[in-house]
Amino acid sequence: MARSELYSTCSIDPAMVIVFKPSHILSADIVNEMHDSLSDLARHARETRFVLDFSRVGYLSSSALGMLIGLQRDFAKRDCQMKLVGMSDENREIFRITKLDRVFDIYDDTQAALQAFRADA
Repeated sequence: MARSELYSTCSIDPAMVIVFKPSHILSADIVNEMHDSLSDLARHARETRFVLDFSRVGYLSSSALGMLIGLQRDFAKRDCQMKLVGMSDENREIFRITKLDRVFDIYDDTQAALQAFRADA
């Protein structure tokens, strides 16, 4: 699957916003492709702050959760930060049950995440 089919990007000061396109992130192949693509993006982007927008994603598999944990680790090695936004109620509940809501910064929307990045500066 091409990068353009997985997500779109735009820069909104002070971060790069990544909007995921698939409604379900399930298969190991797609999860691995996303991880590799996003790690590569972080490696080459001038931004060090990223907002990952899941507003179009209805369901995340356990593999996708693992990918996000690995991605956060990769981002941290590059002194990058990420915030998650647009989670469905079901996905938020999965993050709460797995206690990943304590690991990730999760916001309702992109504007709230951008405001948090600005406040951190």
